[in-house]
Amino acid sequence: MTQNVIDPPGKPLPHISQPLPQQHTRLSIVGAISLLVLICLLLTLFTGLLIYSLSPAGQRAASIAATATHTAPTPTDQLSSTTSVPTPTPNLSLTPTPVPPIFSPNNAPVAPLQLPGGHYVIYEQQDQHNPQQNNLYMISLDGSGSPRMLTTPGYTYNEAVRPILTPAGQLLYSGNGLWLTDIFSGTATQIATLAPNFVITSMDLSTDGKWIAWTTEQADGQGLIDVYAGPLGNPERVYEQSAENCPCFRVFSMVDTLDKHGNGTLLLTDDRGSHEAVQNGLWALDLSTPPATTPVQILDEDPQQGPLLLSPYSNMLLYSTNEGEVPFPTDNSVPQDIAALTYANSLSVGTLGGHPLAVSGPRVILPEQHNLRTIANYHWVTTPLFSPDEHSLVYVEFSSDEQAPYNRHSALYVVQISGSGSHLHVGTSKLLATSTAQLFELGGWFNNHVLTFYGDRTLYALDIQTGAVATIVQANTYARVVAIAGAGRI
Repeated sequence: MTQNVIDPPGKPLPHISQPLPQQHTRLSIVGAISLLVLICLLLTLFTGLLIYSLSPAGQRAASIAATATHTAPTPTDQLSSTTSVPTPTPNLSLTPTPVPPIFSPNNAPVAPLQLPGGHYVIYEQQDQHNPQQNNLYMISLDGSGSPRMLTTPGYTYNEAVRPILTPAGQLLYSGNGLWLTDIFSGTATQIATLAPNFVITSMDLSTDGKWIAWTTEQADGQGLIDVYAGPLGNPERVYEQSAENCPCFRVFSMVDTLDKHGNGTLLLTDDRGSHEAVQNGLWALDLSTPPATTPVQILDEDPQQGPLLLSPYSNMLLYSTNEGEVPFPTDNSVPQDIAALTYANSLSVGTLGGHPLAVSGPRVILPEQHNLRTIANYHWVTTPLFSPDEHSLVYVEFSSDEQAPYNRHSALYVVQISGSGSHLHVGTSKLLATSTAQLFELGGWFNNHVLTFYGDRTLYALDIQTGAVATIVQANTYARVVAIAGAGRI
């Protein structure tokens, strides 16, 4: 078919030979075919890659590539290997923290607790497999920075003799004698020596930090038990007895602040010849009388009962009228010296006062249990604490499985307390939280509503009013809070 072309006015079209259009047509067909072949090749390649990525070999390759990308050595990884900080998550901009082993009664999410800087948690670690790693440390309360090991020459970890922070910011601790160390400068001074083959079995300090009391006995349990008390710089022996004639006394606490003449009263308990943290019965030793005066009994130790806490200002005495042994966890989740203790099966509180000293207005917080079907039906109490204002009592109540590994199940309670003596009023225990930790213990207070606790190798802080929790430090071994330095209100 011939197409007629109209010539533009004034300009004729040039003559075009016919072969040119035929050549253009062949090139267009070849280009189209080449493009289709290229598209088919690309589709085949992408399909092969997709099939490989979904195969086990492809998934392993992707996993290896991701691991190589996210776990390359960094300064944070090197710090983790030397300071026992957990391996960072793939996002290296975040600080890894464990999930707090604590749950609110209504299963509401646990909110994060914001803590201020400028305050420090002092704690001691116990590694039952490597005692050389037992040391005292300090870290910022808000968890920033790394733990700093304190300068503590002569220090020996002792569950029964806990270090004490003085109001002047010095740490009093025991070992091959008694020592004071400045927590910031590291200057340590020995204030009392210890004879060879003797151990310190108890220690206490007055609330103003001016008076000290402690007891010693031979490591083999023979010989004499000596009780020392007096000004921090000039104590003296105030009582002595034979270790063969128990009660074998150790210091429990002090009543009133001792004056410059040494007047005051020491409270003593019976360790029954054990060097563990055992407290049975309660006696008062009047320091205004000659050292030979016999201590006066306040609480009987048969049936088995003993003191737990004495509030420093209102002289409220928390004690148990019934104590017992709990199965030893076989998975080593609880250190041996803690698992071997006797635990309170009941709680009572009263005011200590009068002449002679006696407990008045006792109130039962947790009743005794007897003749239950299995050991799993019993409740036990550990690490009770009065709040700094002495208006609240918090404690951990736990039970133990009746079969190995004898796992423990814990809950945290609070009780409101007011008044004293015959007007002492004790509220009903209120459940604050439950815990999945194999070992759950309370530590020191930051203020009247924020306290620290230990849960399976990690230290936390908890606001008992809001239930918010913060992670302080992962110790990777057993740790217990000694004190909080620079504490204030938030």
